[in-house]
Order: sequence, then C-alpha cells, then structure tokens
Amino acid sequence: MEGFPLTVPIDVRWRDLDPFDHVNNAVFVTYLEFARIRAWQRFLPYTGARDVPFVIARIAIDYRRPVRLTDDVRVGLRVGRLGRSSFTYEYRVEASGELAAEAETVQVLVDHATGRTIPIPEDLRRALEEMRPGGQD
Repeated sequence: MEGFPLTVPIDVRWRDLDPFDHVNNAVFVTYLEFARIRAWQRFLPYTGARDVPFVIARIAIDYRRPVRLTDDVRVGLRVGRLGRSSFTYEYRVEASGELAAEAETVQVLVDHATGRTIPIPEDLRRALEEMRPGGQD
C-alpha cells in the first residue's frame, strides 16, 4: 500500500462475521491490534508484552465498505503525529483491493509502575520515524 511502511495480511475467520454475513464492526479493532503487534515486532525491540510502554487512549474508525469472509484483507500502518509523550498510528484496511476502512489510534507512553505519562525516548522516537511515510527511504 502506497505510503504505508507496513502492510499486514489478515485472515478473516468465520467467527468475525455477524448475522449480516460481513465482518462485525468491533472486529476491526482486533485487526488494528494485529497490525500494531506486527509493527512493534518489526520496527521496535520486543521480547514480551512488558516491552510495550504505551496504552491506547483513542480509537477512531471510518467504515467504507463491508468485509466478507472471502475477501483478501490487508491492513496498512504508519505513524502520523509524533508528540512529546504520545503518537498516532494511521491505518488503511483494504478488502480485495478496495478501501474498507480508515482508522487512527492514539498511543500514550506510560510508566506502568506509576501510571504517569513519560516522554518518548530517543531510540523509540527514531524507530517511530521509520514508520512514517517515506521514513524508510
């Protein structure tokens, strides 16, 4: 996907479908999560869940077309805004080559021991920059 440094294939499962025979809107959140996990594994040091220093503060999804069991689904992910202690991931969900949804999540870095926000460390900031459009050129 043009402008998305990471593209993740998604297997649509029977249990993802609702009575209208398309992927339930809430399941898209799981698809986004899967893309975030793959991004963390590819671009950032990851040995376990405690390596992830952020929490999700916001999720927004704009649905464009239904996704069916037989669709070839892919999620593109990139970093959008990069702040002092938070950043956004932007997503493009395609189903059989057509735009199915656009989404955004806001991640806030948190010290899990204190529950307080912390600044993005320089090494993490550099890795996040690689996930911006053109970041790997």
